[in-house]
Amino acid sequence: MQIRCFRALLALIFIFSAASRSVAQTSFPMIISSFPTGVQRGKTTDVVVTAGTVAGGGGANLYAAYKAMFEGEGVKAEIVPPEKGWPAKDPKTPNAVPVVASVTMRVTVAADAAPGVREFRLATPHHGTSSLGLLVIGDEPEITEIEPNNDTEHAQLITVPCVVNGRIQAAEDVDCFKFTATAGQEITFSCECARLEDKIHDISPHADPLLVVKDMTGHELARNDDYYRADPMVHCVFPAAGTYLIELRDVGYQGNQNWVYRLDVTSRPYVVSTVPCAVRRGQSAELHLVGYNLGGVQTAHLDVPGSQSAGIWYTTLKLPGGTTNTVPLLVTDAPQAAFVPAPSAAPASASPKASIVTRGALQLPGGVNSWVDHENQVDRYTYHAKKGETWGFEVTARRIDSEIDSEIKIRDSKGAVLAANDDAFGKDSRLDWTAPADGDYTIDVRDLAGHAGPTYYYNLTAERLIPDFKIKFDTDRGMIAPGNHTAWFALVERRYGFAGEVHVDVKGLPAGIAVSPLTLAPGQAQGALIFTAAPDAKIDAGMVQITGTAMVHGLDGKPHSVTHTASPVTEIYIPGGARGQFDVSTAAIGISEPNDIVVTTSTPSITLAPGGTAKIEVELKRRADYTKPVTIDVRVNHLGSVFTNQLPTGVTVEADAVTIGEGQTKGVITLRAAADAPPIQNYTLAVMANVSVNFVMKVWYVTPVTLTVTPKK
Repeated sequence: MQIRCFRALLALIFIFSAASRSVAQTSFPMIISSFPTGVQRGKTTDVVVTAGTVAGGGGANLYAAYKAMFEGEGVKAEIVPPEKGWPAKDPKTPNAVPVVASVTMRVTVAADAAPGVREFRLATPHHGTSSLGLLVIGDEPEITEIEPNNDTEHAQLITVPCVVNGRIQAAEDVDCFKFTATAGQEITFSCECARLEDKIHDISPHADPLLVVKDMTGHELARNDDYYRADPMVHCVFPAAGTYLIELRDVGYQGNQNWVYRLDVTSRPYVVSTVPCAVRRGQSAELHLVGYNLGGVQTAHLDVPGSQSAGIWYTTLKLPGGTTNTVPLLVTDAPQAAFVPAPSAAPASASPKASIVTRGALQLPGGVNSWVDHENQVDRYTYHAKKGETWGFEVTARRIDSEIDSEIKIRDSKGAVLAANDDAFGKDSRLDWTAPADGDYTIDVRDLAGHAGPTYYYNLTAERLIPDFKIKFDTDRGMIAPGNHTAWFALVERRYGFAGEVHVDVKGLPAGIAVSPLTLAPGQAQGALIFTAAPDAKIDAGMVQITGTAMVHGLDGKPHSVTHTASPVTEIYIPGGARGQFDVSTAAIGISEPNDIVVTTSTPSITLAPGGTAKIEVELKRRADYTKPVTIDVRVNHLGSVFTNQLPTGVTVEADAVTIGEGQTKGVITLRAAADAPPIQNYTLAVMANVSVNFVMKVWYVTPVTLTVTPKK
């Protein structure tokens, strides 16, 4: 996952009084943190959810939150209303709502709930569904940091094992915890902090935590920064019985009230590497382990559920000495082989010259798993391919917490490099390659910097590339009043020659919301899902899942029905006001109180002749208290960057964006058809009116317009 380093520019642009009231609905609940950040399995815990740092503006309002929705099974939550009830609305401004910057949700986790990070959303009646929040499900007893604890004298006493939920809450904040250890005791300290910030819309800058272990005289025993990307992990064997200290701070002594963390302090078996790191669903695997406190155990048996979906899976392993930490594995259907490096008495080579290690054969299709065990080592695999076959070779490593920055190279039988890649997915590599002739080939895997060790593990999997597709949708949250419309946009990536139609389905809509049917025609990459709330729809919200289904030709040449789950895309604020994007797992839509505007058109259908233009006349019905400027468009367009464009091939919009001025109600969008625009009949467009939430986020309301392009005469 990317790590974003922000400057607090947005706070300088949007400054609001904590006592102010939102006079219009240009907002939604923008979650910035939850505390405590984790809940122990089998327990019920009250969690405070905070929306933004600027009360009343840019989404920072959770007034009257009524529902909490979680990813996955085994987690239930309810909103705990304020002790004195929700603040009363002012009858003189009935459309304004009081500002509530935080709410409490009571979270109950089943004893058998899967551990790990869960996405969640909140729903409010006025501002709709929230941006994404995160909560971690764990095994160890959970405690909360108690301030002041900034030095040895005030260090908070903790008991091993535990998870400390805390905050790096201000500049120069150093959180100190003391504990007792026995002689020879092994304790692992791991921090989850920066990794919990990547999906949060506007937390800037990101934390960069550091861990330091000391004895009570101040002598340093161990320290770490940036083990799990920006998050640290330290393992320490204590030389004598006594009291010790663990310090946690930002490496640059920065702080932020919303820099929440979980410090896991444990003597349980702790795994840092497994080979294989990829397993087949529905089958068993023997994993070679590297880690701490393993009690001499080198392998673990794992049964992979047949129901486990392909992709990255976080699971614990059962060892004689106890259950391990959560371990990430790649779940796949491809056959897998493992090459476990043999222990070596010789030190790792420091020679700058590359050392080739022939690991063995890579079966196509299939995968291999190993680690780079000597500096400047190149792992070489052999395989046979036939002329014209197209294969995809992909390394999965950083995405499952390996340290390797992989590079792969394909060579012919004479050693000539035919293709190479570095950093296709972050620090993970991928090559799509067509065999130029029948023959034997090799593929090399190495760490780009020449580093090595058991934590430099990887999976390399080869798959035959056939026509297929991936699907995403923009955005991941929605708000719609009874009788109004909004839209999300399906984005299809057509791969390896797939040009067929894709049927899009939506599940999980709350009662009262309907969605327009959407089938993307052959070659079409984007389309609008238009949601309509019935005039009598009741306030409610739901998590939504979107899928795409198409007929895809397999290796047997026959068409097969294939369904892929779409990935929601969330908005991330980028310094300077740019709109970043991040793939997430959940999306939600809610029925709200009346919206700021309702969009209508006097031209519900338009016809374009090739080379001609047509105008869409847009009219706004404004709520009495909402007079702000509104942009209208048929694209998701921010600062000149177009994120979605639902227009069919050959059709363009004349202006970059059209603004309906303050207090105004009418505007015109002009479309133009190219001279060679292909004909299309009764194509549904979502014409958007964009209401700004903050400098980046918008809420868009839509009216459907039917477009026809006539055949060229």
